[in-house]
Amino acid sequence: MPFRPLPDYPRRAHLEFYRAHPAPFYATTFELDGAPLRARLAAAGLPVYAGFCWAFHRALLTLPAFRVRLVDGQPVEYEGLRLGLTVPAPRRTFSFATLEWDADPAAFFPRAAAAMEEASRAVDLSGGREPDFAYYTALPGVPFTGFTHVPPVDPTAGQPQIAFGRFTADGAALRVPVGVQVNHLFIDGVDLGDLHAAAAESFAAAL
Repeated sequence: MPFRPLPDYPRRAHLEFYRAHPAPFYATTFELDGAPLRARLAAAGLPVYAGFCWAFHRALLTLPAFRVRLVDGQPVEYEGLRLGLTVPAPRRTFSFATLEWDADPAAFFPRAAAAMEEASRAVDLSGGREPDFAYYTALPGVPFTGFTHVPPVDPTAGQPQIAFGRFTADGAALRVPVGVQVNHLFIDGVDLGDLHAAAAESFAAAL
């Protein structure tokens, strides 16, 4: 995925501050209303998990901070990000599926379905190691109120990690817990606030 250097990166002091920390990852959890999106997915005959990942990723890509990584020790901004999903695999295990982003649902969902079906046939945990990824998983049996992902081995890794928990009906709303883990080298609290707002807007918008 193409990227551009950031010679005037405004968070350079913060990056260097947290770069000295052995564990710069941190997590937060918030809720989204998934009712409008689930209804639109159902009307279009599209799967909920892939649909929620697509809508969240649409929001994520609008925020440059979540596309910043280190290349040769210097900050760069990637043009886009791929999606790395956990999918069910044989014998109660899981596998990794790589989905190429496309803002057009008609292009994204058929390719996503094929990739997820192929990844589910056998355990393969080798994909998604490149910097230009955001990671997604789901815990459909857990209505969590807090979630922490396993942090990457590399303390400078910038891939956001997102988890969806069990949905809870609340009147006309559908409460969807979302756990997000990020690296403080690149992401501050204001960025997470922007992400929450963008994700809420994306979940409410048309496909």
